[in-house]
Amino acid sequence: MTCLPCDLEDATAGVVHRDDLWACEVADGYDVPGWFVLRTRRHAEGWGALTPDEAASLGAVAQRVSTAIQEATGAVNTYLLSFGENYPHLHFLLIARPPDLPADLKGAAILSRRLEDRDREAALAVAADVRAALAAPALVHD
Repeated sequence: MTCLPCDLEDATAGVVHRDDLWACEVADGYDVPGWFVLRTRRHAEGWGALTPDEAASLGAVAQRVSTAIQEATGAVNTYLLSFGENYPHLHFLLIARPPDLPADLKGAAILSRRLEDRDREAALAVAADVRAALAAPALVHD
């Protein structure tokens, strides 16, 4: 089986964050505007496989990227979902929840929109906006 999170290491388009430990980018098959995969840079299978540095930095990275997603998209919330069923490599779906999302699609039900709402060009445009929001001084926290 191929590892989608590992394969993203070669991605150049749609990258919104990369540091030594974590990366966040648009992923093929999940290329819905405002949807991203946040993943460990190395292949780590599950929570127990995180290094202390990965575990300690996850919250800060998720907070920064989530805030940038909300600023770039106008989302009222961002979902951070991790199931580990299809790919054991620890990764999360970071999903912008738009203000007009019907009640029956809130929470994990938003995943039912994955195929219907795919639009790679629009997803890459949102990624550019998220990168710009991440670069803004207001998102730099001490």
